[in-house]
Amino acid sequence: MYRPKTAPHQEKDVREKDILAPRIPANLSVSDLCAGSFNEDDVISVCRSENSMLEDLSADNVSIQQSVFDGCTFRRIAFHGLDVTDVRFVNCNLANVDFGHAVIHRTVFTDCNLTGIDLREATFRNVVFENCIARYSFLRSADMERTAFRSCRLEHADFQQVKLAGTFFSECDLTQVQLSGTGLKGTDISTCSIDGLGVRIEDLAGAIVSPLQAVELAKLMGIIVKM
Repeated sequence: MYRPKTAPHQEKDVREKDILAPRIPANLSVSDLCAGSFNEDDVISVCRSENSMLEDLSADNVSIQQSVFDGCTFRRIAFHGLDVTDVRFVNCNLANVDFGHAVIHRTVFTDCNLTGIDLREATFRNVVFENCIARYSFLRSADMERTAFRSCRLEHADFQQVKLAGTFFSECDLTQVQLSGTGLKGTDISTCSIDGLGVRIEDLAGAIVSPLQAVELAKLMGIIVKM
């Protein structure tokens, strides 16, 4: 099980292209997850699941490795301490699942519904979210390193007290996202919508923003910008 070390400071010179892709075998056996149940420490490995539904399950320390989930639905699922390594989730519905304290490594979420997903205190390493809906997602106290959010809807998400190291936001909707206690030094949010962003002045030090965003954020400091 992959257990990355926590980086106390932002990794130097990390670029988005440095994020590692999942290592998944070309030929995966097809598995219907809806026929199974999960117990503590169970392992799902080297499989492909399409249009399956997994529901009404709770288990600790489940591990998912080298697998693809395409069009799958996870409903009323609580997998605390989930370990996910080398996995792709494509067009999956993970709304409101509880993956608190998960460890997610070399994993991609594409076109997924992550509304209300609970990823509190989760650890992310080499993770990409592409074109996902993650409104009201709960990521408080997560530890993110080499993580990218691309064209994601993140309105009202809770990113408070998150550790960011080499984390990228590109063309995302960050409307009313809560970032209090999350240092944004070196984080580029210049292509994102940030209306109503919940952030402290000290958290903004070193953030990369557009000129228009700078004018908006200046209001937090009581600065009046004369145009």
